[in-house]
Amino acid sequence: MSTNTEYIEQLVFKFNTGNISKEELQVLTDWYNSHDDQDVVIPTTRRESPDEVRSRMLAGLLAKVTDEQSKTIKRYPTIRWVATVAAVLVVALGTWTAVEYKTSIGVSEQVSTSIEPGGNKATLTLANGKIIELSNAQAGIVTGKEITYTNGVPIENIDLDQAYDSRKLLMLQTPRGGTYKITLLDGTQVWLNAASRIKYPSRFASDERIVELEGEAYFQVKPAYRKNGEKIPFKVISNHQEVEVLGTQFNINAYREQLAIKTTLVEGTVAVSANQDRVILSPNQQAIVSAGKTKVKQVDVADYITWRDGKFSFDGKTFEETMSEIGRWYDLDIVYENGIPKEELIGDAYRNQKISLVLRLLDVAEIDYKLDASHRKLIIKGKK
Repeated sequence: MSTNTEYIEQLVFKFNTGNISKEELQVLTDWYNSHDDQDVVIPTTRRESPDEVRSRMLAGLLAKVTDEQSKTIKRYPTIRWVATVAAVLVVALGTWTAVEYKTSIGVSEQVSTSIEPGGNKATLTLANGKIIELSNAQAGIVTGKEITYTNGVPIENIDLDQAYDSRKLLMLQTPRGGTYKITLLDGTQVWLNAASRIKYPSRFASDERIVELEGEAYFQVKPAYRKNGEKIPFKVISNHQEVEVLGTQFNINAYREQLAIKTTLVEGTVAVSANQDRVILSPNQQAIVSAGKTKVKQVDVADYITWRDGKFSFDGKTFEETMSEIGRWYDLDIVYENGIPKEELIGDAYRNQKISLVLRLLDVAEIDYKLDASHRKLIIKGKK
């Protein structure tokens, strides 16, 4: 995006003085996230590595933001200041001037990370067991009389007689670091998060629609009707839980390694059944199934569905939940040397950034860590 430099400097000044509006803060956020982490730096009189520059910038800016935190939050409750420090403030008016990275630091001194963010990655398993690698250049597939990508291009090497077998299920599966979308035959849209899979029939039965989920997915269910006008229910089976809907939007987080299954309702009504419990959710409610019990709480649904729009949201999540999400997206094993810290990361971050953005969030939270890129491990040592 192209934004006038003088205007950006004005926004930074307004933030530093605590006079920035919510809309202006969003402009500043979008401007920063339109640059690669290494494109914009602050030069000094001596030559520094990118990590040294960022550390120095964060230390100085964090002190300013801490002073402004209380009055900024009072004025704009939705501003998440920690994420702002880590992901937005890369220039300070009057003290430093933003310049192109390559003009201030030699190419030989550039430090880059090999941990790239995830993207569009998935496989499709046909009814006969054949596995097809789907295009990374596409964001999803559509099932119908034939199976195509969302732009209408047929998926190559698919024999529809082999793909469709009413007795067997098809499966769309994403790896760690992958997302993909599927539009089912009835028009229902499903967005799969990383390390997830959905099993579905080639043709739904006339009296009910059932799919199986492992991992996380966002559902936008299209209503379907019987000949007598009654709605045909849509059911999602996941890890000893059943969610029944009649036409709605919701998110299910049901990774096997996690102790709890979270179903978050965005729109409509769903019934969540687990063991002997059955609860009805209204919009902005979340059902948490754990240790054989189900509880319901009010939530900000945006915190649980931002992944679909290419963002992390850390609010309302434990440190372990946050790091698990980060590990799945960057295909990293998270190792805790001294137990799981009780800290909670706060705010949002774009998922198209390299791992260095997340590491800066850990720095702000004063978490001691080590990134072993060669073995794809992020070792959490504890509080500094």
